[in-house]
Amino acid sequence: MANKSKEKNFQDFNDNIKNKPKANKKILKDGKLKGTKEEKFDFNEEIVIGLKRIDDNEEKKEKKERQKKEKQKKKKTKEQKPKEKQKKLTRKQEIARKKRRAVLKVLGGTTCIGILIGGAICFLLSPVFNINNITVTGNKKLSSNEIISLSTLTVEENMFKYNFGEIEKNIKENPYIEKVKLNRKLPDTVEVVVEEREATYMLQIANAYAYLDNQGYILEISEEKKILPIIKGIKTKQEEIHPGDRLVTEDLKKLNDVLKIMESAHSNALAKFITTIDITDKENYLIRMEDKKKTVHFGDASNISTKMLLITEFIEEEKNTEGEIFLNMNLNDENNMPYFRKKV
Repeated sequence: MANKSKEKNFQDFNDNIKNKPKANKKILKDGKLKGTKEEKFDFNEEIVIGLKRIDDNEEKKEKKERQKKEKQKKKKTKEQKPKEKQKKLTRKQEIARKKRRAVLKVLGGTTCIGILIGGAICFLLSPVFNINNITVTGNKKLSSNEIISLSTLTVEENMFKYNFGEIEKNIKENPYIEKVKLNRKLPDTVEVVVEEREATYMLQIANAYAYLDNQGYILEISEEKKILPIIKGIKTKQEEIHPGDRLVTEDLKKLNDVLKIMESAHSNALAKFITTIDITDKENYLIRMEDKKKTVHFGDASNISTKMLLITEFIEEEKNTEGEIFLNMNLNDENNMPYFRKKV
């Protein structure tokens, strides 16, 4: 019975649909009938049940938010990956990795330094630093041209190509040069500063004279006799006397006493009268004064100032009388009196 009632209801529903009057057809502006297949569905004009209308702006916002979330998600995964790897590394692997990093840093730094040094060298060796001027200062005995010739410096050559240490050695080969210093005056000038030795004594060798400085260096051998005190009685052999050489140790010790004697003689205005100093016996230096016609038995290098005063007194008293002054005794002993002996 129930099935029959259901079939009857379904039949009545179909009849109602068939007998329902057809909807009036309306003509649209574009000439198409409303309700026909030709009518297009417009989402902007029609409301569809169950669907929301989405504005373009909202859609863009949603899209940006989705992109932003995706970027953040990717960023987190990137940050998390190294951490995961670090956790998995053993202690040995961690040490090895640190070593690799350190080596790479060193290599990178070395490469950068090498590039900088290479660039600097190329710049320094450029024509900008070619020598145009060579100046010499401090020279008296030697001419500037002589010193420049010894230096081997050449105009129009790059100043950084020269080894200044070697050049200084070359210049010092001349016995008159005691000290030398080369300075670069950028961009194109080299300054040569020298300090010369000065001849203060002479050695007589046959018919020639060897000039000495205060330190016992032999500066030059010449036939010219200068107005300098002659040192006699040296132990240095004649074959060892060459320019640039120095007196033997024993002579240098005696020369040190001579320097003290001459310093006091200068203070007492007597140095200009001394023509010869015999250093054969260090206990009794002999000083010859040709102009005053006097020979002084000076003794050793003690009481030098007192002895100089006594020499001055004897010269004043004896004037042009030729003779000998004896000071080679212990002047601290009252029983020892210096005296003058006239030449017979």
